[in-house]
Amino acid sequence: MTISRNSLAAYLALAFTLISVALTLLLTAYSDRAASTRIRASIGNNLSELANQTASRLDRSMFERYREVRLITDRLHDTQDLDNVRRELAALQESYPAYAWIGLTDTQGRVMAATRGMLEGVDVSGRPWFTNAINNVHMGDVHDALLLSRLLGANDSEPLRFVDIAFPITNANGQIAGVLSAHLSWQWAKDIEHEIFVPVGRSRTVDPLIVSSTGAVLLGPADLLGQTLDLPSLSAALRNDTGHVRETWPDGREYLVGYSRDQGFDAYPGLGWRVLVRQDTGEAFAPVNQLHQQLLIGGFALAALFSLIGWLVARRITRPLQDLAEVAQGIEAGYEVKARSTGVYDEVATLGRAFNSLIAKLQRNEAEMRQLNVSLERRVQERTAEYEATIDQLLESRERLQTVIETTQDPFIATDFEGHITEWNGPAERLFGWSRNEVLGELLPDIILPERHQDVFIKAVAHFLTTGHAPFADQTLERTLVKRDGTEFQVSMKIRLINTGKLQQFSAFLQAVPASPSRP
Repeated sequence: MTISRNSLAAYLALAFTLISVALTLLLTAYSDRAASTRIRASIGNNLSELANQTASRLDRSMFERYREVRLITDRLHDTQDLDNVRRELAALQESYPAYAWIGLTDTQGRVMAATRGMLEGVDVSGRPWFTNAINNVHMGDVHDALLLSRLLGANDSEPLRFVDIAFPITNANGQIAGVLSAHLSWQWAKDIEHEIFVPVGRSRTVDPLIVSSTGAVLLGPADLLGQTLDLPSLSAALRNDTGHVRETWPDGREYLVGYSRDQGFDAYPGLGWRVLVRQDTGEAFAPVNQLHQQLLIGGFALAALFSLIGWLVARRITRPLQDLAEVAQGIEAGYEVKARSTGVYDEVATLGRAFNSLIAKLQRNEAEMRQLNVSLERRVQERTAEYEATIDQLLESRERLQTVIETTQDPFIATDFEGHITEWNGPAERLFGWSRNEVLGELLPDIILPERHQDVFIKAVAHFLTTGHAPFADQTLERTLVKRDGTEFQVSMKIRLINTGKLQQFSAFLQAVPASPSRP
């Protein structure tokens, strides 16, 4: 069976398709929203966790260095045995190569012993780490190498940077005998970055940043090193919050950023570093976009499947109806047909029985109609003859009325119920000076009434149109009228109301009367 474009089957199939597509889109949108929210939160939490792990690793690593330098300081009570001091310092450097330089100064800030003899005899009293150690400030933030830059073979492309750890050394009397300082190469932070982020970076680009307490970038992409940033994520990290946020960076791109802050560990107080882990939102949310595409593809596949099912169901539903339609066409063609009273569902069976009952009734009615048609044709012929006679009488009466109007010696005027002139005979033309063609369709008061009396006429007509009552009808009235040249005169008139359905008008014959005070 082929399905016509305008058939019930086509509409049912279309309805199934539209409903399935709409449900699919709604379910897809809902699923996408729910899943996307969870996935986006999970991605952001992952970046936040990476930032937190990095901050924790930095804290623990710095604590280890802090503790090592402090332990060496506690052992070095005899600062006069410089050879022993050099051996202790060399051993410490060998145990952790990230120590770029370790040195011991006297109370005046002159280096007495150092690893590989670097800076021995040099006055470093002006360096911040020396004065900070004297004042019991043991940690110094990241800074570029100055005195050691050339000695350690630094290059311009990647300058050396250190983190300072310094403790004062006291003698047996508790007096300060010097300062022990270790310059920790900033390379160790890059090693931590490599350990944490290289496994992540194999599948996606994630940028870690370490930002100082002043907002300067200590570690991160080359184009940001040394820059001072002012971002919501940094402000949140400064408040000791941990989380993630979407924000636009100075390069104009939007990133998903996880943030955290170093908290220190045990005796190590921390340096107020803030750790950011950023990822371009397009890359970060790529899994969400992929999920969205998969849901759409799956949804449209389901919609197509449901559409096919809907088409098959529509065919099954409409097949019995098509059979009944064929029965109806047979009846129309005059065939002797009978509808089946059974069907695939009860409604069709009921409709089939109703069809059979209707067919029987139609056959009975057809016989009665034949008899009625004969009678009706006869009555129509009789009524037609009566109507023709009536019309002839009306036409004859109208012709006689028109003859009377034209032959009378009195002026005759007729208007419709709104006051527009419909009849104006010859005597009226001679009396008022207006020809019939000039006044037909014009408002009567504008033609024959003085301006001061027009309002009375208009109100009388309006009263009739509103109530259907005309007290002036069938009354002989005396009125003051005006000719075309402005001459006023009085007439006696009798106004009649004609309302036959075919003819609706006021008519009046006018007769001149002796002069008297004018009345409206």
